[in-house]
Amino acid sequence: MAFPAKSLTASRLGRWLSAHLAERQRLAWWLAVLRLGLFQFGVGAALAPLTGALNRALISDLGVPALGVGILFALHYFVSPIRAVFGYKSDVQRAAGRWRTPYLVFGAMLTYGGLACAPFALILLGRPDRMPFAVAYAICLAIFLAYGIGINIVETIYLALVSDLTPPEERGKVLPVLWVMLVLGTIASSLFVGQFLLEYTPFRLIRVMQGTAVLFVVLTAISLLGKERLRRNGTVDGPIDSVGVRSTLWASVRQLAGHAPLRNLFLVLFLATMAFTTQDVLLEPYGGQVLGMSVSATTQLTALWGVAMLGAIGMAGLWLWRGQAALPLLAVGCALGAAGYGVVSLAGNGAQVGLFQSGIALIGFGRGLFLVGSIALIMAVTERSHAGLFLGLWGVTQALAQGVGTIGGGLTRDLALFQTGSVVLGYTTVFLAATVVLVLTLVLLKALRLGQQLRDARSPWEGLKDLPADQLLS
Repeated sequence: MAFPAKSLTASRLGRWLSAHLAERQRLAWWLAVLRLGLFQFGVGAALAPLTGALNRALISDLGVPALGVGILFALHYFVSPIRAVFGYKSDVQRAAGRWRTPYLVFGAMLTYGGLACAPFALILLGRPDRMPFAVAYAICLAIFLAYGIGINIVETIYLALVSDLTPPEERGKVLPVLWVMLVLGTIASSLFVGQFLLEYTPFRLIRVMQGTAVLFVVLTAISLLGKERLRRNGTVDGPIDSVGVRSTLWASVRQLAGHAPLRNLFLVLFLATMAFTTQDVLLEPYGGQVLGMSVSATTQLTALWGVAMLGAIGMAGLWLWRGQAALPLLAVGCALGAAGYGVVSLAGNGAQVGLFQSGIALIGFGRGLFLVGSIALIMAVTERSHAGLFLGLWGVTQALAQGVGTIGGGLTRDLALFQTGSVVLGYTTVFLAATVVLVLTLVLLKALRLGQQLRDARSPWEGLKDLPADQLLS
């Protein structure tokens, strides 16, 4: 088809593009997937300065105890049970022919408010002469609580929408793309923030974090606007599961809790996620306090971690596209993560920055493989009528593991520092503990024979028999 003349109006160009894509359905479908991924890009862009700069500034520059910072950054993990509640409510709405979008909008607005206000922790906690620390810390807790509630809701509803919109046989292809977008957002944001903070001031960090919060809202709107369309009678235009939600929230939770293979899967995911998360608020302060790296340099560590994770996600996606099993991704990811923590533990002075960076790359690569493998397994055993609840419960498991890892890492670092008086030993104790947990996860994967369990067991819901779990578990 020839390209239209330059004099065409915008409306005619739009009609031409629509006709062009109508002839290429597969291209149109993948463009829709990339549009869905803009939400993930926005999340990654907003979280990069939060976890890559703000935590380092609070611990290393302001001297806030790592445990206190860990509690702030882990608070959203411990309000994660709200995922199950809102996921279930959205399932009920969807089964009745109504939409999930209002829950998503509510969550996105809370997330934006928390992200925009979070950097003010630098002012609140950095001026003890103007406000008692306890009062300032309580205000920070309220800000991070709002963010936590919002991000839990919006992520759960987003994944439920992805499940609604994606055929089961396509999920193994779509999920890596969405997570690539997340990591790309993290990399792009961390590189930008690193350059912007070459001349660091608290007010510069506040400005950039508020800018990324706005970017998150804009990309969320572009990504999800119109994904759920309403008919004239107020019902959603799209496939509605004919079975619907057949039991109450707590009955459904008990039903899942009684399913041994899923319990074992969630246990493995919990342990490995906890281990991978112990470094989330510690690597940048470690670079600053032990290796003497600048704020700009430690912020760009997030980009290094993201590039490694991006490579892992691409490799894992190719693996799944070829119809290979997902469980080996979990095993290899845990092994690489354990090796990465071991390498980081060996970097104890400013002359070993390269070794430190190599360890971070290994951790990022391992976490990327583990992430794709775990989400592929979870999506494989998710049925449409319970997608919100099941993905919400998976999110709760992930979030609680991340919360325990974040706070546990900060607490262990503070205790080891107090006992030994060595800043280096304070951090390396945490990294070595994470290595042990990842090795334990590898042992459990072998001992439990998880793939065989999930393949042979009856599903807690009959609808699961229609999903291609055997493609991911064999």
